[in-house]
Amino acid sequence: MTAIPNSIQKQYLGVFLGVCSAACFSTKAIMVKIAYMYGADTVFILFLRLFFSLPLYIILAVIYSKNADMKITRIQWIWIVLLGFIGYYISSLFDFMGLSYISASLERLILFIYPTLIVVLNTLLFGSKLQRKDYLALVLTYIGIFFIYLGNTESTTENLIKGSILVFACALTYAFYIVGSGRLIPVIGAQRYTAYAMLVSTLSVMIHQGLVNGIPDLTHTSSEILWVGFAMAIIATVIPSLTLAQSIKLIGTEKSSIIATLGPVFTIALANIILKEPFTLRQGIGTAFIITGVWIVGKKDS
Repeated sequence: MTAIPNSIQKQYLGVFLGVCSAACFSTKAIMVKIAYMYGADTVFILFLRLFFSLPLYIILAVIYSKNADMKITRIQWIWIVLLGFIGYYISSLFDFMGLSYISASLERLILFIYPTLIVVLNTLLFGSKLQRKDYLALVLTYIGIFFIYLGNTESTTENLIKGSILVFACALTYAFYIVGSGRLIPVIGAQRYTAYAMLVSTLSVMIHQGLVNGIPDLTHTSSEILWVGFAMAIIATVIPSLTLAQSIKLIGTEKSSIIATLGPVFTIALANIILKEPFTLRQGIGTAFIITGVWIVGKKDS
C-alpha cells in the first residue's frame, strides 16, 4: 500500500480542522439567541463565553510558553494584545449586539463575507494584487447580500439596518484579526498565539463587565443561562479558535476560508430547526451567491 505523502496528510488535516471550526462556530449565534430568550444581556453573555473558556487558555498558555523555543519580541506582544482585543472582544461585542436586532441566519450570512474582506485588507495593508477571480468573488458576495435583504421577513427596517451595520463591523474586525493572525502564527505557533490572544480578550470582557454591570454573582444567575454560556465557551469558542488557528498554520489564511463555506449552511439549518426561523427562496439565492463568492476566494490559490 502506497503511503500518503506528509504534505498531503497536512492538507487533509488542515481541511478537517477547518470543517470542525466552521461547524462549531456556527452554533454561536443560536446559543446567543437562546441566552437572549432567557433574559441575559449582551455584555453578560460575552462575559460567560470567555469566563468559562479562561481556565483552558491559561493552561494552554503555560504549557506552550514552557515548550516554546523562541521568545516573543516586544512588537509581537503589542500585536498579540491588539489582535486579541479586536478579534474576540470588539468583534464579538459587535456580533452579539447585532444579534439582538436580526435573525441568526442573517447574522451568519453577513458575518460570512469576512473572507472577501480578508482579500481587501491584504491588498490595502500588504499590497497583495487583486486577481480577476477576486473581483468576481466580491461582486457575487454582495449580490448575495442584496438578495438576502430582499428576502428578509423577520426584522423591521430600522432593526435590519442597525443589526447589519453591527455584524458587518464584526466581520471587518474579525477579518483584520485573521489577517494579523496569519502573519504571527507561523512565527509564534498556533496554540500559543491563540491562548495569549484569548487571554487578552477575556481580560477585556471582564473589565467591560465590571465597569458596566459590576462583578456578577453567578450563584444568582439562572442555570439555563449558565449552561448556555458554558456550551458557548467550549463548543463555539475554544474548539473553533484552536482548530482555526491550526488550520491556518497548515493550509494558509485564504485556503482555509474555502472550508468555512459550510458555516452558513449549518447555522441556517440549526436556526430553522431550533429557533423556527423561516428561510425564503430569496434568502436561498443570496446564500448561494455568497457561498460561491467565498468559494472563489479560497479556490484561487488552492
